[in-house]
Amino acid sequence: NHQPMKARDPENINIFFIIGRPRAGTTLLRTLFDAHPNITIPWECQYIVNLYSKYHRKTLWTEKELNEFYEDVIRQWQFRFWNVDFDKLREDLLSRKGEISYASLCKVVHSNFISFYDKTELLLLGDKNPGYTIYTEKLLKVFPDARFIYITRDYRDNLYSIKRIDFELPLASVVVYKWKYFLKQALKAQRKHPEKVWIQSYEDLVSDPEPEMQKLCDFLNIPFEAEMLNFYERRDEVRQVMKTERAKKNHASLLHPISTKRIGMWKNHLSQPEVKMADFIAGGYAERAGYEPNYKVFGLFTRIKAIPGITYARLLYLLTAMVNLFPYRLRSFVLSKGPL
Repeated sequence: NHQPMKARDPENINIFFIIGRPRAGTTLLRTLFDAHPNITIPWECQYIVNLYSKYHRKTLWTEKELNEFYEDVIRQWQFRFWNVDFDKLREDLLSRKGEISYASLCKVVHSNFISFYDKTELLLLGDKNPGYTIYTEKLLKVFPDARFIYITRDYRDNLYSIKRIDFELPLASVVVYKWKYFLKQALKAQRKHPEKVWIQSYEDLVSDPEPEMQKLCDFLNIPFEAEMLNFYERRDEVRQVMKTERAKKNHASLLHPISTKRIGMWKNHLSQPEVKMADFIAGGYAERAGYEPNYKVFGLFTRIKAIPGITYARLLYLLTAMVNLFPYRLRSFVLSKGPL
């Protein structure tokens, strides 16, 4: 029932991105920020990157082009799940006819998301997309003042969480290689843009949420609001959008207060070979991220067993890089058939 806030002057509203591996706490962090009265942060949809090649150079828009942009946005995978008044969104976009940047139009789209949480003045826009971890440079071309929060979680808990919900190929070698790849991308971005990239530990966040959220709010130049921590009080509204059993299973934790009970679950649920494989793949990045591996010496069998998973993951990222080079229409066709 809450009304979306109109972005009267999108150029002056900053945006930040929550990135990190799936099942690492990105949804929790997104919910915490969406509970802030001055921030709106929609559900996941990678339309900014998907439409980049087609629109990022445009600065002058006709009514026809704005209608086409609107149609392209609403066709994006997962956008249909957004809580949006589609007529109002189209109207808001059409009202921007003339000179306006791609970045500002994206902000108009984001500002039309209708949150469960009460809002006052809109001071900041957010975007949560784990996949954007590998697109920080592209996003900074669109939003030069954007900031990024990368949330990292123990690679073994991340592996267990992905296995538990059957989210992707649940092999230790594949999942942990992706964990390491994403962390490397985040560290690279932080080295290049130290003032724009914050790396946040999931374990620190759930162990001591108030001071950790205060630090993140300071990083984003937004006042901390204690009510953010009471996000779970809107559990009834959250349940209404959990239309499938998969959604209920994946995000059931959002119905409850922040808890540390998911820290270290891997100790009771991963097999010894899985832990050894995870430690081998993570390598030195485990300790760089603040996690203590169980194993530091690995035999030939572990090394050979890791080869198929590493090869698969590398091919997956190579394929992603190739698809990113495709012309817009071909890339859109590929993404519409297999976005995962």
